[in-house]
Amino acid sequence: DPYQRNNRWTRPGNFVGNGPFVLARWEVGRVVVVKKNPWYWNAANVKLSEVHFHAIESIDTEERSFRSAQLHVTEEVPQSKIRVYRKEMPHLLRIDPYLGAYFYRVNTTRPQFRDKRVRQALAMAIDRKSIVENVTRGGQLPAYFFTPPDTVGYTSGTAIRHDPEGARKLLAAAGYPGGKGFPPFEVLYNTSESHKAVAEAIQQMWKRELAIDVKLLNQEWKVYLDTEKRLDYDVSRAGWIGDYPDPSTFLETFLSDSGNNRTGWANAEYDRLLREAARLGDQKVRYALFQKAEAIFLDELPIIPIYHYTRVFLLQPSVRGWHPTILDHHPYQHVWLAPQAEAPLAMKRLMAPRP
Repeated sequence: DPYQRNNRWTRPGNFVGNGPFVLARWEVGRVVVVKKNPWYWNAANVKLSEVHFHAIESIDTEERSFRSAQLHVTEEVPQSKIRVYRKEMPHLLRIDPYLGAYFYRVNTTRPQFRDKRVRQALAMAIDRKSIVENVTRGGQLPAYFFTPPDTVGYTSGTAIRHDPEGARKLLAAAGYPGGKGFPPFEVLYNTSESHKAVAEAIQQMWKRELAIDVKLLNQEWKVYLDTEKRLDYDVSRAGWIGDYPDPSTFLETFLSDSGNNRTGWANAEYDRLLREAARLGDQKVRYALFQKAEAIFLDELPIIPIYHYTRVFLLQPSVRGWHPTILDHHPYQHVWLAPQAEAPLAMKRLMAPRP
């Protein structure tokens, strides 16, 4: 039964595929190893014999593994190290465009978040420019709307503004002047130093601008996902990467029947506009419908956009055929390794033990 948990079809030797690589080893929580498939139609031009995907939870551990030449490419870079690499080893640092949005979900079933003015106030009190310049530091774009700008020619005509004074007025109109009487709440995030740093910055902004108290709660990834699905949270860190280059891959995430919505929010007109757009092939008409839908979304704000992603990672010079792509897809049949020279002096300094 393919739907039975822990069934054997994904085990090495059982997994069926016709791609350039086949599964050789899978150690849960440690490593996935794939090897070259001799039956692949273009096997003669596949240069890698194996690819090892290491499961590393700590970004700092990942960066140390890269410096010690245990990894050719990383998933991320510790925020505290980005400036160091920019200055001392810029050829190892990659910052590529990426079709994605970093945002906070708001549980609209919570009493204090049912009023959209509260959600608007929280959104308007956040200084996104400060976050991308002083916290994330990886060339991310402040997000004043949800769909990333210029997604195949589409950019939202509606935008959130950074307006702390306006945020205070909205909060007062919702019954919480000066933040008085506003119930303390939690921001949930999956365990990560990067998510923690962003959450701490926003926590301070909401305290400074709105005089409301926020606690931070981190959970391991699987527990965090379960908490979100059960709507057992107040505000939750989230991210969405486009499955394909089109505005619909972002906006349809928050249809009322979408399993990815997880906010308790629903809007019949929003659903109607997106379903109408899904039936059409005329880009101009579709984009006009998307504009109307996103305007509703940014007025209701079941989520709070924070920034639009870039891909910030480390890449060894020996890796060839690794090109920037908006969806971060890198077909490994086109990747190969060139002979690697001795580590430059700057890298040796980075690798040296610190007192």
